[in-house]
Amino acid sequence: MGKIAEFMDFIWLLNAQVNSLHEPGLLTQNALQKAKELDDKLKKMDLTGEEAAIVKKEIENSLAYMRNTGKKLTELEEELFALLENLTQIMKTTIRFH
Repeated sequence: MGKIAEFMDFIWLLNAQVNSLHEPGLLTQNALQKAKELDDKLKKMDLTGEEAAIVKKEIENSLAYMRNTGKKLTELEEELFALLENLTQIMKTTIRFH
């Protein structure tokens, strides 16, 4: 376990990250369904300008936060792909020389 121990902090962090995405995944599915339903209802609603502005601002704030989070997740995904490529190369090299 010697050399692997150096990676365990990262592996534990990565597992925590994956576990922390489970609930947001479920919430996202629910939010997608509600958004579709609301979009249909919105066309039939008679919102005041003030009501529409409040809802619009809330959606804009959520969208900005999700975009930022999405960018960070994409960065992490790219780093993980790079790590996998490096590990695959190490494995191929190790197999050739053993």
